[in-house]
Amino acid sequence: MSAPTETPKSAKQPGWPEIALAVGIYMVGVSALGLWMVSLPEDQTIFRINIAGVANGAIGFIALLAAYLLRVRDWRAFGFRPTTRKWILIAVALGTFAFGLIFIVEAIYFHFISEPNTQGDFEAAAKGGVALMILLLFTGAVLGPIGEELVFRGVVTSALDKYGSWVSVVGSAATFGIVHGPSVILVDAFVVGLLLGIVFLKSRSIWPAIMLHIVYNGLNLIHYSTF
Repeated sequence: MSAPTETPKSAKQPGWPEIALAVGIYMVGVSALGLWMVSLPEDQTIFRINIAGVANGAIGFIALLAAYLLRVRDWRAFGFRPTTRKWILIAVALGTFAFGLIFIVEAIYFHFISEPNTQGDFEAAAKGGVALMILLLFTGAVLGPIGEELVFRGVVTSALDKYGSWVSVVGSAATFGIVHGPSVILVDAFVVGLLLGIVFLKSRSIWPAIMLHIVYNGLNLIHYSTF
């Protein structure tokens, strides 16, 4: 894959204040959500996982809105530009590629490190039947990814782009991985975050990154239902 191209700069561009505000709001929100989730009984796994997806989408939107209102107030500066069918198809293909790539990444990771299964709740929820699977795909593979992309590509990648494309891609991917916590998911999120950042900058729009993320998460959830 060729190096990312520079995105067109708007008259104003988000920077560190927007990153601090958006990521701060996101971290506080998901931390509060996590504390609430662990307080629920184990027999409410499906409810807990679906609420998490809805809340993740809402928290991401609130974080983006706060960054938008802070100084810039130009949606184009956060990647809200039209895209093309070509980039949507590329995003679908890369989402499928990312799903396969993660099997290799995790095989290498678990060759050196052993840890408890951090995706047990998703696996349990994915095996709840067709209706519940459709609900899970909506909350976990649509709403959740949208919320994350609004923050980590819309704000973080856009703001870091002033330092160069690779700083933007790697920096946003690292931030994306770190917020997922110290487990194999951190590595997964970093690797997928690199692809998301490249697509975001190359397409000059947030929509292909959202599509890539939706496809990746959706394939993972479908895999959990048949694993």
